[in-house]
Amino acid sequence: MFVNFLKLSLILSIFLIGCSSATDSSGSNGLLEVISQSEKNISLDDLYSIGFKKNKSYDVSELEGSLSAINGFWGIKRSEFKEYEIRIYKSHEEAISFGEDLANEATGKEAVIDKDEATWKEGIKDRRKVGGPGESGGGRSGVFPKYGNYAIHGNVIMLCEGTEEIALETCWDLISALKGK
Repeated sequence: MFVNFLKLSLILSIFLIGCSSATDSSGSNGLLEVISQSEKNISLDDLYSIGFKKNKSYDVSELEGSLSAINGFWGIKRSEFKEYEIRIYKSHEEAISFGEDLANEATGKEAVIDKDEATWKEGIKDRRKVGGPGESGGGRSGVFPKYGNYAIHGNVIMLCEGTEEIALETCWDLISALKGK
């Protein structure tokens, strides 16, 4: 019995050490951060210089504090392109104070994707996708949020395509490309 306890303790210790030592450039504990600083203000030109493809520009007259907002695509490879909504603010502080609540509203399983309920209505149709159980060839079963998560990096808010579980990784792929620029 004591030997089994020692084996279990050893396995648990190895597991905990392995988990606690996992780190990456996005956070000290290995978890991807939703909010991160940037050394400089990011512009649309910075996005275009890494291959971001603009699909649409949005009217930001009702998006308080925002300088511009676009919808577009980016991926490390063309076959891996994901869709993003990018919102540019004057500063990191303004992106957080003016934009974080709206980004949270527009992402995740509980995202507000109905024009009558959304705070910022511009581009609302682009934040929806048709899908459900029949998504891979069968019948369609409903309308769902397109953007599973968001990230605020410096003065930019990005809404990122995918489920909540993978969308933050999608955001960080784009952030990493911007950092490497």
